[in-house]
Amino acid sequence: MQAFRIGEVYLAALPGEHFVEYGLEIKRRAPAAPSSSPTQRRASGYIVTPEAAAAGGYEAAWALFRPASGARLVEAAVELMKGLHS
Repeated sequence: MQAFRIGEVYLAALPGEHFVEYGLEIKRRAPAAPSSSPTQRRASGYIVTPEAAAAGGYEAAWALFRPASGARLVEAAVELMKGLHS
């Protein structure tokens, strides 16, 4: 995971294919407006929400990470961006 700041633009790069809810949460909690949704590396696998895991489906069936992983990635990304904000 990485976070960058260029002027007032924040970028966060997360591993895996996370559900859009996680990217929206990062944007909501960022210390300043991020440029867009966090980038994704597709090789790590799906990172589903608890709701998606409970509902089942393709992504939930093939997820390599537990549903709680998404919330942990959000926390880490927000903390990285806060560390850049001063």
